[in-house]
Amino acid sequence: MAKKPVKKVKKLAKKPVAKKAIKAPAKGGKVVSASAAAAKARVASKPRNTSTLSYTQSEFLENVRAFCGLPKRSQAREVIDDIALFVTESLRKGYKIPLMGLGKLYVRETKARMGRNPATGETIHIPKRKKVRFTPAKALKERVL
Repeated sequence: MAKKPVKKVKKLAKKPVAKKAIKAPAKGGKVVSASAAAAKARVASKPRNTSTLSYTQSEFLENVRAFCGLPKRSQAREVIDDIALFVTESLRKGYKIPLMGLGKLYVRETKARMGRNPATGETIHIPKRKKVRFTPAKALKERVL
């Protein structure tokens, strides 16, 4: 069998991208850099699902990116993944995690107990188990409730 010749592909030269210039402010105004202008937006956007008022993962990611002033969604994803990993590992080891202004996360162990199957009325043994608990901070309660 004869081999087919390999086609050469031309690579296109990258064109320089023009950066947006920010006009000088009027009297007494501050000069703002391009990165600072698109920096932190401290307002949460409204979720698209108006019936449940819950964010999708994509919406949550975009809100974190805007709140933290990160230029890329991938950076926001990395921050969220790192926090989730830290919380998971800490709770697995039995540590209590204070979330400043929000509350505390901790693991609580329930006791083994006897229960009843509602369909048959038979008594069953419910084993002990660990549960993640959250206690809201006073400041969070006052702002939300």
